[in-house]
Amino acid sequence: MHLYRKRIFKLTTRALWSFGVICASALSAATLDSGSIVSSTLWKREIVPLFDQECIKCHGPLRKKGGVDLSTFQSVTQGGDSGTIISPGSPDESQLFKVLQRGADPHMPPKKQLGNDEIDLVRKWIAHLPLRTDSPNETGLKIPATVETPQDHEAESIAEKAFENLSTPQLINHLIRAEWTKRHLVPAPVCDDRTFVRRVYLDLVGRAPSPTETKSFLFDGSPTKRRNLITQLLQQEEFNRNMAENFDLFLLGRKGKRAQDERKNRGWIAFLEQALEDNRPWNELVRDLILARQPQTPTKPNAPEAGALWFVYEHRDNHQLIAESIAPIVFGTQIKCAQCHDHPLAHEIKQAHYWGVVAAFNRSKNTDTEVGIGVAESAIGGFINFANLEQESQPARLVFLNGVNIDEERPETGTKEIDSPENYRIAPPEKDQKGSRAAIPVFSRREQLAKATTNSNPLLARAFVNHLWALFLGRGIVHPFDEMNSKHPASHPELLHLLGQRFESSNYDVKALITALLESEVYQLSSQASSQHLQHRDAFPSALERPLKAESLYRQLIHATGHDESTYAQEFPKEANALKQAAVQQFPDLIPVEYQATLQQAMFLTNSPEIDHLLVARPGNAAHRLLQIEDIEQRIEESFVTILGRFPDQPERSYIANYLAARSSQPTAALKQVMWSLIATPEFQLNR
Repeated sequence: MHLYRKRIFKLTTRALWSFGVICASALSAATLDSGSIVSSTLWKREIVPLFDQECIKCHGPLRKKGGVDLSTFQSVTQGGDSGTIISPGSPDESQLFKVLQRGADPHMPPKKQLGNDEIDLVRKWIAHLPLRTDSPNETGLKIPATVETPQDHEAESIAEKAFENLSTPQLINHLIRAEWTKRHLVPAPVCDDRTFVRRVYLDLVGRAPSPTETKSFLFDGSPTKRRNLITQLLQQEEFNRNMAENFDLFLLGRKGKRAQDERKNRGWIAFLEQALEDNRPWNELVRDLILARQPQTPTKPNAPEAGALWFVYEHRDNHQLIAESIAPIVFGTQIKCAQCHDHPLAHEIKQAHYWGVVAAFNRSKNTDTEVGIGVAESAIGGFINFANLEQESQPARLVFLNGVNIDEERPETGTKEIDSPENYRIAPPEKDQKGSRAAIPVFSRREQLAKATTNSNPLLARAFVNHLWALFLGRGIVHPFDEMNSKHPASHPELLHLLGQRFESSNYDVKALITALLESEVYQLSSQASSQHLQHRDAFPSALERPLKAESLYRQLIHATGHDESTYAQEFPKEANALKQAAVQQFPDLIPVEYQATLQQAMFLTNSPEIDHLLVARPGNAAHRLLQIEDIEQRIEESFVTILGRFPDQPERSYIANYLAARSSQPTAALKQVMWSLIATPEFQLNR
């Protein structure tokens, strides 16, 4: 490895590692202000994760040793069989703090000693807990509400009227700024035009702008050029492709190459792209996923109208997996933890909710018909029971997390159901026959679930808002973005509510929501973050650096080296495929919960033979074009503009100029190393 690349490799791995450490350690650096703000911040950021990891197994809702439940703020304040376990403002008098000390008897956790930093966090939290003399609670603590009350809805109504004259970007700006003021935060400045154009291209079309596109934006004198660019990119086919990739990963997750090929061949990707091009309402798209109906007439297998049923079909009749996949979309939260018992941490998620969604799909079965594959649904059967931890059996009914219950007549025990064509809108075929189309019963459980979750269901709108917020700003208003429950409260609950309401009232207009998010001040902040900004990431005082998804990184590598994506794939199919698969393997997550760069990622960016192939000078590509520039200063400048979209600073100019001078006898090899060094930087694989 040549000298310059060695240096950049060291910088790259150090920067990647440091960035991961910063992200991970930000949770352990809560800002200590005063009173209840401090206790609330420490509770959410530090104490809850600590208790979840070390204590909940023995002191949670499923197992309350000594009567102590540490899963919620309320249950902690209630104490245990021996009385209260915390004395607000007095850690040394609190039993919870005493049992953590070395040599304590009893000692918690058993057979393990918490570190000094962890114990100190508990001490600070208790020390800052405020007393409330008018509280009927014997601990004197102010206990935050975890469920909505009529007063909450009244407050929401007042808030809606107060902000009704604000545009959605203005609403976002107002409520985000209010939180900055509350936390005494000075936000980062708005990013410059060069940063913005790269950021918005990467987010909307999945690649950085070309030098020509960048210059066109920079020299545009219009005061509304940022808004104009967003509108322009939303109309491009590249937007449909890029967002279809995002929706695919959000809805079905990352799987192997075979699954990706099937999704294309079965029309799934085309279905998503068409929905984006038409700007179909999000609730209509989700309804189609749940219904999984075949097209009315025969179509090609990869036609868009054939793709809607693939969401259910790909799960191969695994009804629990289907339920677990659809829940974050329609309810905003994972429900997997409620399979064997009520959710141990988010108490509103019941075991009955998990099996209610399973029941909505367990009459469904993949089938092959005269018009192609389909998902048939039976009119009878599918009546199952589930058992809790006490082995108490309960029937699985159509009971859903948003409060909707669907009545369904169940046969008496021992009664055999008899099916008949009258039970169907499209009847199933005779035995051993191929049906004309997949069976659809008169009473369709999938249809009932679709109605319950895509009509008058605020959770659907909020879940999508939270997902897009996380996609474009690096983390959700609720974090993680697919855990929208009482265990993970929103950082800006009023904002999430109002954005969800506006999205719903706009007829679930996806492009309008994206436009509002990208026009907001918070999206356009600089990523130059102070330590205070990193400590308050959930307040969004600066832009978060976000890793590119694998597909965007692949596209970046192709475009930054001066190749046309489709032409390169045709001329070098083996290398193009290997490059894409390597990117997918090393960068699998669309929205990492906490980004941790890996050594394998750094090694891929510095040693991949597929990247080496891209950097071979061929007529028309970037390496060939740069070699035609005789002036070394200009060649260096163009290298930075081509790959990173910016001009080099003076130290960078000097260092590379010296390197090129030292290798003047091998200009082609030297330029390759310079280009590769720029590709290997964190700057290349992050959206800032």
